[in-house]
Order: sequence, then C-alpha cells, then structure tokens
Amino acid sequence: MLRSLIYTFKMVSNEPAYHLEKLILYAKNLIYSMLRFKVEEVPVAIYTLGKSGSSSIYNTLKREYSYFKVHQLNFIDGSYLRENHGERFARRNIDRAQKFLNRRSVKGKKIKYITLVREPLSRDISSFYQNRQLYFQDVEVSDYDAINDLIETRGYDLALNWFDYEMKHYLDFDIYSKSFNKQRGYSIYQVNDKAELLVLRTDKINDVAITAINEFLNIDIKGLVTFNVSDNKSISNHQKQLKSQFRLSKTNHLKITNSKFMNHFFTEEEIEQYYKDKI
Repeated sequence: MLRSLIYTFKMVSNEPAYHLEKLILYAKNLIYSMLRFKVEEVPVAIYTLGKSGSSSIYNTLKREYSYFKVHQLNFIDGSYLRENHGERFARRNIDRAQKFLNRRSVKGKKIKYITLVREPLSRDISSFYQNRQLYFQDVEVSDYDAINDLIETRGYDLALNWFDYEMKHYLDFDIYSKSFNKQRGYSIYQVNDKAELLVLRTDKINDVAITAINEFLNIDIKGLVTFNVSDNKSISNHQKQLKSQFRLSKTNHLKITNSKFMNHFFTEEEIEQYYKDKI
C-alpha cells in the first residue's frame, strides 16, 4: 500500500492537471456505467505493455461495458520484471496482478483479454517522458541527445519481446504461431476454454477499434472516450521534437526492422515508412 501511495504521489506531482482530469473522467465513467444497470458476465482485462495506447479503450469500456469488470494490467506473469527491474517496480505490478486474479468476479471465470500493439520507438519515447520523474530525474526533458542515447542503450528489448516474456508465459499462448490481419489491423483468437484475445494495432485505433471491440464483446458502442492522448499533455511538444530528430544506430535499426514482432504485425512497406529517416 505504501509503495502504491508513493508512486501515485510522484505521478500526480509530475502532471497534476492531467491526473485531475483523469480522476474526473473515472468518476463520470462510474456514474454513467451504474446508471445503465448493465451486468456483464465476462470480465475484460486490457492486458498490454504500458504506453501502447490502451487508455481510450479502457475508459470507453469502463463507461460502456461494466465499470467493475474492466481491468488494466501490464504484467501478470511477472518473470521479466523480477529479472530485469528493481523490487519496487516489480512488486507494484505483481501486487496489482494478484489483486486482479484474486477477485471473485475473475477467479476461475472466462476472461476476455485485449492487447495493443505499438511501434517500439514511439512507445519507448512515450515511456521515457511518462516515467522521467520516477527513474530519470537527472535527464532534462529537452536534452534530446541524452534521451536519444538513453533509449538507444536500453535497446527496445521489452517492446519487441513482451509477447514472449509475458503473454506466452501467463496464457501459454504463442501469438507468433497465429496469423495476424495486418490490413485490417486486428485479429481475435480463442486462447483456450477460459480465455479469448483481441490484438489491436495502436495506429489503427481510430479506424477499427469500435468495430473490433463490438465484434469481440458482442456489444454496440458508438464511439471512443478519448483520453491520455499525448497532444493533451504538457510534455507533448518535447515528445514530438525528439521523435522527429531521433536517430537509431545501425544495430538497433536492424534489430527492430528484422524482429519477428515488427514483421508479424506490420507490412514491409509500413516498417520501411516508420524507420526510413531514423538512421
């Protein structure tokens, strides 16, 4: 509990206006969801790597599906966290996962999982600015060369391998053994008799998210509740500037463009377009 309170205090101090807006939205979603008197049988877990663009879907389902049966998790298995991160970061995520798994509405029940796929460089830039006050306070927000070097040194490993590190372990499901509809931007999978999975590309959210979610959950929502969009944050200009001038080493350029992650979810043309000016 203390770890969670410290983390929350630091995040709120970093972006107070943003978190106030977030609190107001959560309250609105709760009231709206309760007024609809809808009781859904199947819990939904938005189970995805952080900074993959899940907030709009999360808040939409909190309002339109069932507030108390929609959950958001970045890690459930936790093996990667224990091996690669400090105890504080790992424990916070593991505790959150255990709380989810121990809920009566979840334990032993069928769960529908939603996972977002985001291009790794954009995700890592967003992750840096989101977590700077927690882990990188000595790096100035406008020191683009230093941030570029920091992200390059970290090497995109988690963004490229989350499906193997996390989902494959927890759900015993190898996404790379199944085809993904690159043109449509999403695919739905039957994982086992207790789990179904929707995988959706972040860059396709505005085009197909409503169609995908309605098909997956058999509901009829009309639009997304937009939230956590970078343009609404004070740091957005820095993110845009860094992305525009970011340079990949040849090693990392090949690592990303040749990865099974990129080639499974994106076309050759899309990969070339993302990274053609980055080396």
